[in-house]
Amino acid sequence: MAVYRSDQAQLTFGVEAAQGGDPELIEGTLTGSGATAALTADHAAGSRSLTIDGVSNTFTIGDFIRIGTLAGTASATIIEHELRRIEVMDAAGGTSTNTLTLGRPTAFFHANNEEVKECGAIGGDATRNDQGKLITWIPGVYETIDTPDPQMSFEGRRFLSTQSKRNWSVAYPGQQTLTGSVSGIILLNGWPLRFPIGKVVTTPSSVTSDTILVNGATKKGDIYITMDGSDVGDVAVGDLIQIDQGSTSLSEVRRVITEPVTNTFKLNAPLQFDHADDVAVAQVAAGATYTHVISETVDLDTVSWHVHMRESSETAANDFDRRYVGGMIGSSTIAAEEGGMVTMSWDSVNFLNMVHNQANQLTVGASALYTGASVTANMPRYGLMQSIDSDDVGPSAYGASGTPGANDGTGYPNTQPYYFSQGQIKFFGKEFARIRSFSLSIANGEEPRYYLGRQGNRARGPYEIREGPREYTMSCSVVLPDADVAAAATAANASQDSALELFRQLLLEGDYGGTTAAAARAGFTASLRFDRGASDSIIIDIPTSSTAGTPTAGSNQLNSQAIFINTAPHNVTTDNPFQVDAEMIFRSLKITITDSEPIYP
Repeated sequence: MAVYRSDQAQLTFGVEAAQGGDPELIEGTLTGSGATAALTADHAAGSRSLTIDGVSNTFTIGDFIRIGTLAGTASATIIEHELRRIEVMDAAGGTSTNTLTLGRPTAFFHANNEEVKECGAIGGDATRNDQGKLITWIPGVYETIDTPDPQMSFEGRRFLSTQSKRNWSVAYPGQQTLTGSVSGIILLNGWPLRFPIGKVVTTPSSVTSDTILVNGATKKGDIYITMDGSDVGDVAVGDLIQIDQGSTSLSEVRRVITEPVTNTFKLNAPLQFDHADDVAVAQVAAGATYTHVISETVDLDTVSWHVHMRESSETAANDFDRRYVGGMIGSSTIAAEEGGMVTMSWDSVNFLNMVHNQANQLTVGASALYTGASVTANMPRYGLMQSIDSDDVGPSAYGASGTPGANDGTGYPNTQPYYFSQGQIKFFGKEFARIRSFSLSIANGEEPRYYLGRQGNRARGPYEIREGPREYTMSCSVVLPDADVAAAATAANASQDSALELFRQLLLEGDYGGTTAAAARAGFTASLRFDRGASDSIIIDIPTSSTAGTPTAGSNQLNSQAIFINTAPHNVTTDNPFQVDAEMIFRSLKITITDSEPIYP
């Protein structure tokens, strides 16, 4: 008999423009006499409710609705559109103004007067829907997933009652938490690195000199972009384009996958940044390499996870799909040890909510809450969503050949991993050749918040997740360098190559006793570098830097210090040569990646 197997499970992720808004374009099948309306105002990505008017027929709690006007020819749509479920209403339909509270936030910006229509199924054009799957990125090579299925809390309450006999009288459900993790991700590229840190800015090594401009400001999360300029006609389906060319803080690269309307282009991944009108756009030259700079931001982008399971007989009708939204990568670890590969773990990821594809449970009676809804479903958190199949994995390649196709994922990365043996680490600007292992931890102090609000039936999960104090720590096992007997024995020794320099730095506590502010308690710098092949590299600068591989020296000024050693006991053990396990703290970092992967989520 068919069974669900772990080796047929698949985790993919996508980036949200606003917390909890899982991105996916679904056209939907409109119900024959279903309700329709129009938005009464602009609604930003992340909206939890909609204000509508011009209502035709009646919306019902539990209805699935398509938000966004479909426009264009039979093969094209030019406005972001998505499906959500109505969980709360302030009116019962008719022609009065209504506020519709949604089961989860919206993924895209929606303008005033866009359509809101009742839908009974995913429906629509299957090929375009398939091209609208955006939660298709993989973090790397992984083997296990701690899924963030809701953890329920029940509270037993003791009433004054002769029947209790010291036991509680009745149990009530309390708050819900959704926390997951993915451990030991083998890095095939830098895709998972930015999410516990901040943003990524991508710069190609070579672009064209054409004059192409963004025509009208774009918003974070947009899929469609309109361009003008004297050379806009040179942009073709399949091209890679750099948006905000010349910017060191907003540059990103995306692929053009369709041109539904002249000079309006559909991109293969949502935009990471807002872009102003008339910023420069460049076509990426063939054979270009890419520099991706990951730097800190105060507000972290959140992610959606999609866990897809297909049973062993490969029957698609039995797919088990779960989608988790609003995930903040709270704590993570980058690590490597001798003989192994560079890995990353998303150690703790808190989510706002989840949806799944299990519509009904037979022992549950008809739900009074969802009676009359466009889709009959009695299970909490059921949602209309697309399955992310194996042929969807990877950034979209649709349009690269100019031919539409339903299966548009580029697949799993085929690059080699980064190995410990291909790395180097520098302390105090000097390379330590005898590092046996290191582990760099990032903690964002995130906290799920539960606010008074209307979230819908049985939804008692967090309302939002907020970042707290950020902390970095690093541990490493160091085999001391060869001893320089003459230098080590003299008081005039100033060499940082000495076998005992680590011990000296421990005692100095980063305070070098200078008369200037920069010379006092400054700490020291470190740079970790991993190379792959002739040109690919990952460089981690501690603290941050203006030039990759050369971290900026610290000072005793606020917000500028570097690394301090907490512990580095020079214990006498059976290890030979002599080995020291050191623990350190630092306040900032920057990651620079050079590879041939054009698009980072």
